[in-house]
Amino acid sequence: MTKRVTLQWQGERHFVATDDTGNQVGINGPHPEGSRGMGASHLLLSALGGCVGTTVIGVLEKKRQQVTAFEIEIVGEHLPDWPKTFTGIHLIYKITGIDVSMKAAERAVELAETRYCTVSASLAPPITREIQIIPAAEGVAEPAG
Repeated sequence: MTKRVTLQWQGERHFVATDDTGNQVGINGPHPEGSRGMGASHLLLSALGGCVGTTVIGVLEKKRQQVTAFEIEIVGEHLPDWPKTFTGIHLIYKITGIDVSMKAAERAVELAETRYCTVSASLAPPITREIQIIPAAEGVAEPAG
């Protein structure tokens, strides 16, 4: 299976990446002012979060967990010198819901990180995690969308 992304230079240190289905995202190089997109390192961390996040939600839905909000905070530690390679990545999963099971959340995260997420499987530095279950107030609506 092949995936393709094309980057089009927009001037200065800004590119627009377009995937093979037409989705686009702006990518900025180091630029002190006027950034028009996320930096490549931040985009890599975002890709990891998006990859594991969509899987975690899917698994929790299949396990009939009542998730009302979900946030992933990702902290990447990197070397100070170029190419500033990541030496470790830590994910903090903040799952809000009604009676969400820690066991179900742990299993969903494990499956996402080790079995279904191409991005996490492709990264070399150690990836650590923390899972927080936050009880939701009764009657909290699910996110729109």
